[in-house]
Amino acid sequence: MSLSSPAAPDASAQEIRGRIIDSQNGAPVGLAAVFLLDSEREPLVAGAADRDGLYSVAVPGAGEYYLVVERLGYFENETPLFSVGSDTDYDVDIEMRPEPFRLDPLEVTVSNEELEDFLTLTFGQHPATLPGYRSIQGVRLEEAKLKAGDNTDLLRWLYIPVTHFGDVCIGVNRLLALPARSSAERTNARAEEPNPNAQCGALYVDGYRCRNEHIEEINMDRIAVVVTTRGAVRLYTREFDWTFRPGGGVMGC
Repeated sequence: MSLSSPAAPDASAQEIRGRIIDSQNGAPVGLAAVFLLDSEREPLVAGAADRDGLYSVAVPGAGEYYLVVERLGYFENETPLFSVGSDTDYDVDIEMRPEPFRLDPLEVTVSNEELEDFLTLTFGQHPATLPGYRSIQGVRLEEAKLKAGDNTDLLRWLYIPVTHFGDVCIGVNRLLALPARSSAERTNARAEEPNPNAQCGALYVDGYRCRNEHIEEINMDRIAVVVTTRGAVRLYTREFDWTFRPGGGVMGC
């Protein structure tokens, strides 16, 4: 990571920006997910790099922060804790180390090429061009399963916003819900006051719409791939047939 001197402020909102670079060849790492965490390691804001590896994330205000970057084919990387002053923008370049493609020794999940081909046919365009696109599987997903206390926690550990306002709300906005690490925190999360401006996103399992309130009834041990786009979370089981087929419906999970 390289942190340059503060850039001159302008009329836009305060932000951190920079480029994500391959540590081996110096090439830009495009379409990586970028997360801003506070000093307690709680996620605050999500963003993404463009195809040239350039990113920018809004900063809530002066304070101490971490940046975390994720990209399929690379190891996750995190900056040291750094300070941000008020009314300044900062340039932060981050390197990512390529990760050899790893397969579960017991169960093979879908290859990235097969997944992206399927989603391209599903959406009519390459998924990397869709706002908010991320695909999570393999070791990253299994680690989150081990940390999570329930399905809501699991999505939060994957930096997917989920809230409880009586009904489950998924993909509320770009501010990330905090991972609930204890039963007390989960209870408090369920007691939060709803945001009247929030809009709930959609939840799908194997291509079928699942009512959000049934999230805890899903057997996450069977889930092998998690795909996010703006306003939707798609879960795919290990038994899913990746042969493209149009259509889909609604199920009660």
